[in-house]
Amino acid sequence: MKYKRYYFRHKETITTVLVESDRYFEVAKKAMLEARKRIEEFIKRDPFFYSTFEPYDCKGEIVERMCRASKLAGVGPMAAVAGTIAVFAVERMVEKGASFAIVDNGGDIAMYIDEPVTIGVYAGSEKSIAFRIEPEDRIKAVCTSSGRIGPSISFGDADAATIFGYDVSVADAFATALGNTIKENYGKREIEEALKSFWENARRHVTAAVVIKDGAIAMVGDVPEIVAARIDVDLITKG
Repeated sequence: MKYKRYYFRHKETITTVLVESDRYFEVAKKAMLEARKRIEEFIKRDPFFYSTFEPYDCKGEIVERMCRASKLAGVGPMAAVAGTIAVFAVERMVEKGASFAIVDNGGDIAMYIDEPVTIGVYAGSEKSIAFRIEPEDRIKAVCTSSGRIGPSISFGDADAATIFGYDVSVADAFATALGNTIKENYGKREIEEALKSFWENARRHVTAAVVIKDGAIAMVGDVPEIVAARIDVDLITKG
């Protein structure tokens, strides 16, 4: 294990950071604070950006990523906030020379890795699964939305709606969009139908999608290898 595990919390941003050294963790903290500051300053100027659940137009290095993601996924820009903050931190660490950097911002994960890692998706202890993520010379995204777990807003009822991709802001927004489509009365057939319909648009922007609900699992796209793993709930990034 080449990395150290750190925790960082500032207001609603609650993260786990896996990096090679204290130096890179300091870079990550500074980047997350910078990203939050820019977002908060934009919200002061444009409060509707914060409250809307619809796609939105905006300008600015950080918020523009969120607005672009919102338009692609058909959700509000704040659906991409956690992933955007996470990837901003990973980008800064990589710029400073990190070869292994992961930021998990409440289940929205940005990573740049030089060895395989196992990422667990928590959907209630008996329903959770894990994926083996292979290294590439680019940042990867694993973003999860839930209608049952955690504080994030979802209009659906999935235990977990997980998106894999390369643009973390976009993956975060699409995770919210996917979660919104999974309704309370859906069984496996309805979940598979909803996922198929969702994928018609999403496939142009992300690489894979997985839904877990009431023990049923549906998936589409280039899903990473599913592996056996025990998910330690004490390591889950949560408030």
